[in-house]
Amino acid sequence: MKQKTILRLTTAALLASMVGAFAACGDSASDQPLPGGGAETAAPSDTVAEETTADTLLHDGVGDRDFGGKEFRIRTIENINVHNAIDCEEQTGDTYNDALYLRNRAIEDRFNTKIVETIAPDNGGESKIILAGEDAFETTSVRCPAALTMWEDGLLIPINTIPNIDLSQPYWSQSLNDSISLAHKQYVAIGSFDMNVYDLTYCLLFNKKMAGDYNLGDLYGFVNDGKFTMDKMSELMQVVLMDVNGDNVMDGNDQWGYLGHTKQVLPDFWIAAGEKSIMKDENDLPYNNMASERFHSVFVKTFEIMYDTGVYYSKCPMDADVGTEAIRLFSSNQSLFMDVSLFHIGMLRDMEADFGILPYPKYNEEQNGYYSRVSYYWCCIVPMTNTDLDFTGAMLEALNCESANSVVPAYYEIALKGKYSRDNDSEQMLQLIADNRIVDIGDTTMCDKIRDGFMASLFSGNKRDKLESKLASVEKNLQKYIDKIPEA
Repeated sequence: MKQKTILRLTTAALLASMVGAFAACGDSASDQPLPGGGAETAAPSDTVAEETTADTLLHDGVGDRDFGGKEFRIRTIENINVHNAIDCEEQTGDTYNDALYLRNRAIEDRFNTKIVETIAPDNGGESKIILAGEDAFETTSVRCPAALTMWEDGLLIPINTIPNIDLSQPYWSQSLNDSISLAHKQYVAIGSFDMNVYDLTYCLLFNKKMAGDYNLGDLYGFVNDGKFTMDKMSELMQVVLMDVNGDNVMDGNDQWGYLGHTKQVLPDFWIAAGEKSIMKDENDLPYNNMASERFHSVFVKTFEIMYDTGVYYSKCPMDADVGTEAIRLFSSNQSLFMDVSLFHIGMLRDMEADFGILPYPKYNEEQNGYYSRVSYYWCCIVPMTNTDLDFTGAMLEALNCESANSVVPAYYEIALKGKYSRDNDSEQMLQLIADNRIVDIGDTTMCDKIRDGFMASLFSGNKRDKLESKLASVEKNLQKYIDKIPEA
């Protein structure tokens, strides 16, 4: 009992210096966009608390249980674009690292259990383990397309059927989970334990030196006044476009308006406009939204801004979702804007020139609000080989609750805001971004067929007139998903 008291007090001391704004994952945006106006969302609330105390912490309904030293085996996967590890060996003084450590030790002490993490290659090997009937882990982290396939193949247990899990609690993201359910079945769920969902939230960085040198005005003010639109962003980028060395060839030696991976650009803008490539009907079944008039308008406008003005460095080498060369150019004051995930903001912590953080622009000023894209997600699935669902549910529920209380604030309020963002305005923008995150099935679960499939090809080849001819294949793929959805 003494050890438990020490752990809880240590965690509370850590939290006392944090802001509790994101305990509920900060999700206020609804699943379906409004016609012509983007997704309906409440105005971001001023949720910043002056002090986080034991009285303001979230609590799960699991209670104190004694699992007799049982191991909670969780399999995670390596990936260079996210924080996937869920444990660490010791405290190091790093806020995020220490929050992970303290969370896990507190959970272990509370339940008399041991968290055992296995970090595996990102090669989809979890299905083979389950098919072999091996009881190798209580839960494993899998890519979102793989999770759907595993459910359709009968390899996982839907998360909402697991004992002790209450998806209505604020440490589970209701809005994001509504977006990823199918046929009203929550086969997977996103909660505060899934830090990769924060990592894979996208935003814009702007180079403050360039903005100042070119007298571009108050970019934060444009956002706050509802005037940061696609047209406004285009106007700003064209001002800074320059053939620096005068050789009449625009390349890595010159100055650009925008840097971004070709597969990311289109979904960044259509989601910011409040659109989705795949919507869901009254039966919670997916349908193609890419033939709609408004989606097509956003699609074409993105090409016009990026290609017709010449502001986009389309040939910038990309060795990752946010490429090394793009980071170098942005850090060298050679681009006004750069597409970036929250995870990759940390790679610019040593950049000498100041940068600011903005949401992606609205389609027009009439749009209801700003929306931010979650480009992908890894989620914890419970395999059919699991032999103790009561234990697994208790652990997942408690880990999500404790993550909301300590790990999310550590990541967002201190590690991200304190170390990486460089002004108070950027901190406010980060809250706006987190409060209005959107998941599009076509950008995530169906990414291989839509985003990374024909959409990336159309954009990289500047083939804006080929969308209609590509959509026929989407209907066939969607129907395959619908036909394979397990019965209730």
